[in-house]
Amino acid sequence: MNPHTNHATKPQENTTRHISIDDIIAKQHGYKVPHLAACYIWQSPFMMTRSAESMLALERPEGWKITWHRGTGWGPACRHIDACEKALKSGADWILILGADQVYEPDLLCRITARLSEGYETCAALVPTRGFVTSNGSMRPFQRMAWRFKPNNDGFAMQCRTYRGQILDGDMIEVIDPDAGEMQRVDFIGSGVLCFHRNHLLALKKPYFYEAIHHETQQRYASMDTRFVFRLAWEAGAPIWVDTTINVKHLHLFAIDPSFEERFSD
Repeated sequence: MNPHTNHATKPQENTTRHISIDDIIAKQHGYKVPHLAACYIWQSPFMMTRSAESMLALERPEGWKITWHRGTGWGPACRHIDACEKALKSGADWILILGADQVYEPDLLCRITARLSEGYETCAALVPTRGFVTSNGSMRPFQRMAWRFKPNNDGFAMQCRTYRGQILDGDMIEVIDPDAGEMQRVDFIGSGVLCFHRNHLLALKKPYFYEAIHHETQQRYASMDTRFVFRLAWEAGAPIWVDTTINVKHLHLFAIDPSFEERFSD
């Protein structure tokens, strides 16, 4: 840091230097401490004190450098882009997106980094929906959200179809069953808890995130994040994995936890 730089003209981010014991030890032994940038998407109408308090209580994984970056802007896509650009600028190896309308367990960062250390290129978590997804009749109220394409079991009679979204082609996908395994491959999931490598992001054509808006009503489709995940797989070649053991509460008038979906199982 240049001591003569006037930081009063750059209020966007706190650039205060701090001493990192992990960095000192790493330099002494000739290796680089992996850097995880945690990005919280701000300016959400559901941004509540409980979310901020749970982030403050997150345990720091040993041997990792953790930095925090606030994503701002006029809409969800802009906030995601802003956060990711800040993470890239910080030199982070991995980028973790966290929704500011959720409550996290203290070991979240430790769980995510452990999966990365095991060799997984990405790691997401299931987040309960805030109500009911009407475009997918097989889902229960408050069910945790993630989908994959159904396997094709018709042998040589296989037919090719272009997926056009849940409304038109909902029969082509299935909801993830958390009991089917701790780590599962998925094709669609939101960005409530989503970790990926910086090279995955850089492999995408800009804009990284973008909105889909109905032309006549100008209403925004809630598909910005799932579309991004789909692009991570198809454009960046990143296998998308979800850790079904991570519990996340989705804030509403009450905090929606994984037990809510079972209350409507009948």
